Amino acid sequence: MARLRWSTLGAVTIVVGTLSAVGLRWWTTRGHVPVTVPLLLAGVLLALAALVLVFGLRVRRDVRDQTLDDPVGASRVLVLGQAAAITAAIHVGYLLAQLGLALPRWDAPEPRAQVLRVLTCLVAAGALGAAGMLTQHFCRVPPDDEDEDQDSGDHRPGATA
Repeated sequence: MARLRWSTLGAVTIVVGTLSAVGLRWWTTRGHVPVTVPLLLAGVLLALAALVLVFGLRVRRDVRDQTLDDPVGASRVLVLGQAAAITAAIHVGYLLAQLGLALPRWDAPEPRAQVLRVLTCLVAAGALGAAGMLTQHFCRVPPDDEDEDQDSGDHRPGATA
């Protein structure tokens, strides 16, 4: 399976942040109240980060001890880690747009509280992204030595025995 790269997460963050900034700006210029970021979001993101990290550490232990009995389960944990990292990138983009909307109105009490909630959620989203990328790293399995014994000696790509 292809590895998820930090540049991909950066691109997702930029696209989501741009679309969110445009959407939030449009929403507020129409006279609507700015969308609030609940503090519960930070708790949910941190709980997901902990869960992903626990599964990733379990796979890491099995790979290191060479007791990996369920490679399909390990690949599911890999996909879970990648999904967590992409989810974190989406949240970071949205939260940065929220931050950009609230900072110009810093003098009022409500935007100040909004900025503090957004910053808390940004830290939690960063933790989820780090847990996802770390889990992806933990799920790397070293190549089998059995394939080298059966090799015909021709190491060109596409060569057959």
